[in-house]
Order: sequence, then C-alpha cells, then structure tokens
Amino acid sequence: METFIAPIKSIEGIGSFEGTKSIESQKNGGFGDILSQAVSELEAASETNQANDYQLALGDVDNLAQLQIDSLKTQTLLQTTVQLTTRAVNAYKEIMQMQV
Repeated sequence: METFIAPIKSIEGIGSFEGTKSIESQKNGGFGDILSQAVSELEAASETNQANDYQLALGDVDNLAQLQIDSLKTQTLLQTTVQLTTRAVNAYKEIMQMQV
C-alpha cells in the first residue's frame, strides 16, 4: 500500500482592496491619521446605509444582497472605530498613570 503525500504550496496574496491603505502606508502615518481615516470611512458608509434604508422603505431596491453587504460593512466599520477609540483612551490612561 503506497501513500501519496501532496507537497505544501504557498498561498498567493489577495492584493489590496479598493478603499483601503496598504500596511506600508499605515506604518508611515500616525495613530491619529488611522483613526481619522476610520471615522471618515464610517461616515461615508453610514450615509450609504441611510440612503439604502430610504430606498428599501420606498420599495426601490433591486438587490437585497448588496443592501445586506453594505449594512455589514457599516457594522464592521463601526466596531473597528470603537475599538480604535477605546485603545486610544486606554493608552492615554496608561500614560497618565506613569510615574515620572
């Protein structure tokens, strides 16, 4: 009985998504830049989500799947922004508690 073992292959990267920064460009910017970008993306997604809700209420929606995707994007951006803000506040508290 002969056993065949498949070799391990590397996985190709998926590249960069539209509307996101690369990791290298995020390293060059400060935390404030990243937080302000997250807030601006959240505001844009929230406006899109409100427009989608209005169209859904009027019955002018053709693609419900896209509405759900946009809603989940907004929810994820909100969670990310809240986490970034929480980490900034916690870091500030840690710095303020340091003994000089």
